[in-house]
Amino acid sequence: MNEIEKKEHFNRIAPVFDEWKSKNSYYHSQIERFHVSAIPKGKRILEVGCATGDLLSRLEPEYGLGIDISENMIRIAQQKYPHLNFAVSDIGALNIDDKFDYVILSNLLEYLPDCWDFFHKLKKFCSDDTRLIITNVNPLWEPVMYLGMKLKLKTPDIQRNYITKRDVINMLTLCDYDIIEDGFRILIPIRIFLASGFLNKLFSRMPGLNNLCCMQYIIARDRQKDLQIQESSCSVIVPCFNESENIEGCIARIPQMGKFTEIIVVDDGSSDGTNDIVNNIAKRNSNVLLVKHSVNRGKASAIKTGFEHARGDIVIILDADMAVSPEELPKFFYAITNGNAEFVNGTRMVYPMEKGAMRFFNFLGNKMFGMILSLLVGQRNTDTLCGTKAILRKYYKYININSCWGDFDLLFGAAKLKLKTVEMPVHYKRRTAGSSKMKAIKDGFLFLKVCWQWFNELA
Repeated sequence: MNEIEKKEHFNRIAPVFDEWKSKNSYYHSQIERFHVSAIPKGKRILEVGCATGDLLSRLEPEYGLGIDISENMIRIAQQKYPHLNFAVSDIGALNIDDKFDYVILSNLLEYLPDCWDFFHKLKKFCSDDTRLIITNVNPLWEPVMYLGMKLKLKTPDIQRNYITKRDVINMLTLCDYDIIEDGFRILIPIRIFLASGFLNKLFSRMPGLNNLCCMQYIIARDRQKDLQIQESSCSVIVPCFNESENIEGCIARIPQMGKFTEIIVVDDGSSDGTNDIVNNIAKRNSNVLLVKHSVNRGKASAIKTGFEHARGDIVIILDADMAVSPEELPKFFYAITNGNAEFVNGTRMVYPMEKGAMRFFNFLGNKMFGMILSLLVGQRNTDTLCGTKAILRKYYKYININSCWGDFDLLFGAAKLKLKTVEMPVHYKRRTAGSSKMKAIKDGFLFLKVCWQWFNELA
């Protein structure tokens, strides 16, 4: 089917398009819910193939532009949502210089004459921070969709591309995009009272079973160019509580990275003289900053305080016990400056651990929470509680750190922002002084609570 025939088809169904959508309102509401979970309010959004504009409006953008090849679809969208911007155009003919935070391609790829050409033309509207949110029908459901159309239960359709998730990933890779996340959603596309929402959340994350879902999605970004290492700065946050035996050595061993490296030690109400040691070091070294909590408020609070004082482009968190050596921090710094990541999580599960470095129940808990987190966020995670993490500072303001340790907040926050996340293997050693502050059973229940809260927020 040529482009003229496609335009004629969509112009023909435009007057009844919303009526057809209402017949499958639960399915379309789930697609909208997925996009709402991935895109914060107040962003600059471009939707290609916007139809009558419902999805774009639902996202409450600061600036929203919807384009479609159908004049009738755009006319209806302009009438419904005069506060948004709409244009009759395809991506090649769109003559603007704007960059967008998010580009939405919802059920569009099935109708493109050339996906490779489309993705290359799309780069014009992408900055380093732009996220592509791509959704389309799982080809396994094509017979169901065809039957529904014949029974007049769904929108009349035309010949479409048969495009799998792997096909899309392959095309994006060929066009120099990085894949951030991919998966499936909506196993049950009809409303079942009190059950469909929970079952869709659960089954869409079950390996194997999720392949049967009717919607497949991919989140991607334009492949990053290397940052200039010497132009990037670094802040190392060292949260500590009663670490007088470790803190001096920890500070001394932190390497210089990039344009400058500042060390922010957050003393979380220590009673053993930790802050006196750091204060003396700070008097001799202007790159060391001491921030004190008058009482112990927990590691999450200490990390939050450290971020609030950080000035570096890249922020790295390091535990003061040096169970992960400070000399390993440049790996985290370079993973971001070379364009491979926006968030780096350390993993202690690759190299052999020093004997006594991690207690048996802590090891089991880490494995369990790693599997739970991987299922929840759709990204591989093998070590949820490694204290060494790195992130571009500009993203911190969008992450709410308030749980007991802060690790889960950072991991979930990075997943919610759809940051390019990688794991960095580290060597884990037994602490030589002081004692661990983690309580396996108590903290384990707190982590389960955080996971349950996150599950409830999922689309």
